[in-house]
Amino acid sequence: MTSSRTAGTIVVAMTAAATFGFSATTASAATDSEIVLCTIDDTSGPFATMATPKTWGYQLAVEEINAEGGIEVDGKKKTIKHVQYDGQSDVGRYSQLTQQCIFEDEADVLMAGYTGAEREAARSEAVRNETIFWHNNQGEGGIADHYSFFSGPTPEQQVLPALKWMIENIGPKMTFIGADYNFCRAIGAWTRTAAGLYGGNLEMEEYFPFDVNQWQKTIGDIQAVGPDFQVHCLVGGDQVQFYPQAQASGLKTPVFSNVTISDGYEHKIFPAPQLSNMHVPPGYIEDVPGENSEAFAAKIRERHPDAAYVNEHAAFGYVAVKAMAKAWEIAGTTDAEAVIDALETGDITVDEAPGGSWKLNGEQHHAAMPTYLFKVNDDHSLTLIEDLGVTEPSFLKDIGVDVREVEAGDGHSYLPPDNPAWAQFFE
Repeated sequence: MTSSRTAGTIVVAMTAAATFGFSATTASAATDSEIVLCTIDDTSGPFATMATPKTWGYQLAVEEINAEGGIEVDGKKKTIKHVQYDGQSDVGRYSQLTQQCIFEDEADVLMAGYTGAEREAARSEAVRNETIFWHNNQGEGGIADHYSFFSGPTPEQQVLPALKWMIENIGPKMTFIGADYNFCRAIGAWTRTAAGLYGGNLEMEEYFPFDVNQWQKTIGDIQAVGPDFQVHCLVGGDQVQFYPQAQASGLKTPVFSNVTISDGYEHKIFPAPQLSNMHVPPGYIEDVPGENSEAFAAKIRERHPDAAYVNEHAAFGYVAVKAMAKAWEIAGTTDAEAVIDALETGDITVDEAPGGSWKLNGEQHHAAMPTYLFKVNDDHSLTLIEDLGVTEPSFLKDIGVDVREVEAGDGHSYLPPDNPAWAQFFE
């Protein structure tokens, strides 16, 4: 890899390598001895670098469960049939493929989507057809829906504790830049909340279309502000051109991002030291210490020796399948309502979760999990600078929402301005 290659070119090359060997499973009705897991993720197209490891996580969990003899439901042991489809990084495919999962493959559970738009295209079809749905990477943290569950971290678990550390240890003066779409605008709202709660000063907040790739003016604006650190939510091959341009301009202010590294392992793609002094708060990446992390990364690499990195999504795809296996065992059936009751008991834990302890909060449909704060070094190695501990998902509870009491199919998405205690941060 040479520094003359653009990041976009490198991402495309990695995507092509990562997607080799993936194809859609032929649709066929389940047998009486199978439970059907249907997954839709981007194993080709612009999002494949981030999403393909999630499919590896699904595959590993299914392999392990089936190797142990399957799951006792409906009076017999059943194995999991994994039907997988490539969303091709095209949100338009997600509704169609979800219908195929439900009506042709007779899915007992659906797991789908990298982006929020993909998630909502699939989730709306799943909910409409009373099918359990999981989204297994970062999310906004406020969806309240009877049929929807989330295995990955929320801004409450990443942005709040990590920015508290940044404000206390680096300084209060902050700037924010992000992509102009729902997730990054939500991260902007959580950044405002963190500043308000912990004494930060958000001096600049700007959003940009996905195709922006010239950043000289913005870099100059940031230099004029002179922040203690920057907060980024930059998405896609064009926007991440910020980093080589910032290096060329001499902008070396520390950066915080909850999407860079955790999702796209850019420290393995960009030439050093373009991401030096970036701080990232994953719930899991392969650099997380511990036996669970080491064992999981080793299993993934054994099956995918050319994997560039074992990212956050690989872990939370794996965890979601293990959580469903526990719920099916508790329910003793694949009936959706009985399984939802089991998921809501508070008894769903995944002891082998790669990032450490993981427990589903039944009243919130999100999970308690640890967060780790890493710093990118000049050579693009990572140093763990703080274990931020386990955070319970309490945002919905704090605004009076118990998802167990939400009318089926409501699906409202709450954001920080919906918390009256935080209203002053958005005036």
